[in-house]
Amino acid sequence: MTRNVVFGIAMVVVSALTIGHLSAQGDATPSVRASRVILRVSDLDGSTAFYRDRVGLKLLSLNEEFAVFDGGGMALMLEHLPKPPDGPSSGLAAFTEVVLESADVFATYRSMQARGVAFRTEPRAVTSDDSRILYAADFRDPNGHIMSIMGWVGREKK
Repeated sequence: MTRNVVFGIAMVVVSALTIGHLSAQGDATPSVRASRVILRVSDLDGSTAFYRDRVGLKLLSLNEEFAVFDGGGMALMLEHLPKPPDGPSSGLAAFTEVVLESADVFATYRSMQARGVAFRTEPRAVTSDDSRILYAADFRDPNGHIMSIMGWVGREKK
């Protein structure tokens, strides 16, 4: 499967979850929602500065162990690992990606790039529906986590 197909499938799932609460058991089962993503980092100060100053997330709290950012309905937390693993992550964990949605993905791309975020590519079309195209661009944080920005653009605005 290509990266664009996997990304498109993931975005459909995320969109469905944000549109309404899904329940495999119907109304009798309490719904759940994702409330936070925790990334383990080796340099909490450097990573906090990256997400605050370059990515542009609002820092909510910071202590010796955690930095907590407002992720717009979900918290992005950085957890300091005093001794990071010896080698790079392998297996499926190496493919985890945090996606940040923007109302104007192209303006966000330019703004983050101007603040020093090194994107792999410019925003590119990854999927579409009848009236919109989803554009996305990805980058890595100082610890190698894959991050993306994405946003829907009306077909008439191409």
